[in-house]
Amino acid sequence: MLRTAVIPSFLALTIASLGACTQPAATATPEPPVRIEPTAPQLVAETPAPESEPTPAVDTREVTTMTLPPRPDWTDKYAGSAHDERFFDIAALMQAHDLDRARAVELQNHFRDLTRADPRGDRQAQYDEALRRAKAGEFEDGRDPRRLATAPFIVVFDLDDTLYDQYMEPAIAPSCHDIAWAEEPSSGAKGKQHFVKLTPGWADAIHRIHALGGAVVLFSANADDLCYANFTRWELDGVPITEHPAIAAVMTNSHLVLQPKHAGSPVVEPSKDLRIVDPELTRAIIVDDNPLRLFQFRNTRVFQKFKGGAYCTTKDPAAKRAYEQALKVVVDEIEGSLRYAKAHPGVSFVDAYLPYTTLGRIAVDWLVSGTGRTPAKAIAYLRQHPELASPKF
Repeated sequence: MLRTAVIPSFLALTIASLGACTQPAATATPEPPVRIEPTAPQLVAETPAPESEPTPAVDTREVTTMTLPPRPDWTDKYAGSAHDERFFDIAALMQAHDLDRARAVELQNHFRDLTRADPRGDRQAQYDEALRRAKAGEFEDGRDPRRLATAPFIVVFDLDDTLYDQYMEPAIAPSCHDIAWAEEPSSGAKGKQHFVKLTPGWADAIHRIHALGGAVVLFSANADDLCYANFTRWELDGVPITEHPAIAAVMTNSHLVLQPKHAGSPVVEPSKDLRIVDPELTRAIIVDDNPLRLFQFRNTRVFQKFKGGAYCTTKDPAAKRAYEQALKVVVDEIEGSLRYAKAHPGVSFVDAYLPYTTLGRIAVDWLVSGTGRTPAKAIAYLRQHPELASPKF
C-alpha cells in the first residue's frame, strides 16, 4: 500500500521570524496594567502510557513448521481457493519422519484430501493422519511400487494438451471428441456436456511402451476432481485407464511440489518431480507440453501442444499428419534409445535418450552448428559424451 506523507511547512514562519529580527527596535509605549481574574484550575487528564503489545504465540505444531511460506497471491493464478492447498517442505518431511520422497509427497496429497473433506478440522490431527497413511504405504495414485522400482524405463505422460484436449472451442467440441460426460449442474441449471479429444496414437503409444517393458505414469497438474472425472470415462482395451496393467501410477495437482533452496535449486512454481517415481533420475523421462511445470530438463521431452479443435478442422495435410505422428515419433525415440542402452552396458536409459530432451537438443544443435556434423552423428556423439549436455539451466 502506498502511503502519502504529510510534511508541515515552516517556511513562512521562518521568514517572518527572520524579518522581525532584522527590523530596528521601536520606542515602547507603556501599556496600562491588565488585571487577570482568577479562574478555576484546569485539570488535564493524564494519558496512560500505552501498554506493550503482547508477543503473539509462535505456532510450533509440526503441521506449521513443515509448511512452506505461502506464495504471494499475484504469483499464483489459483490463489483464493477455498481449500487448504499448502505446500510442505518435502526434504524436511523426509528427514523428520524417515520417509522416502514418494511417501513424503503422498503425505501432502493425503493432507489436502483430509482438509477438503473436513475444512474445519484440526490441522495437526489431519497432518498426523496423513503421516500415518504415508508411512503405511497408502498411495492414492494407485502405484505399483515393485513395478516402478524394477522397470528398465519409465515414461511419464502429461495429460492436458499432451494426451488429450478438454478445452476445445464450444462450436467444435460436440463433433470432435472421444469422451463426453455431463458436468454437475450449478444453481439449478442443467449441467453442460464436457468433451475430451484424445491425441491420435495415444493407445498405440501406451501399448508399445508396455510391450518394451516400460512403466507408464500419468501425471496432470490439473485439479484432482476434473482429472478423475475424465479417468472414470476413459478406457484402454475396455478397461478404465487407471486400472489398466500398462499404467503404473496416476498423479494430479496435489502431487506437485515446491522446493526451497536449502534442498537444491529453488522450485517456485508448483511442479512435477520425477524423483517420486525414479529417485536416481536414470530411468524416467516426462513427455509434457508445458516446461513451466517442470524442473528436471535433462529428463524432459517437450511435446508440441495437441489442440483437438485444430486437428479436427485443419485443411492442411502436413499439420494433420504431424498431429497423428507426434506420439509415434516419441515412442520411436524411446525404442531407439533402449537399443542403444542395451548395446552399451553401463549406459542408462536417460543418457541414451538424452539427445531428445530439452537440454540434450540444445547440445545436439550446438554440435551440428559448431562441428558440421549431421543431426544423426551429433546424436551419436552426445550419447558417447553425455557430459557435454548441461546438467540444468
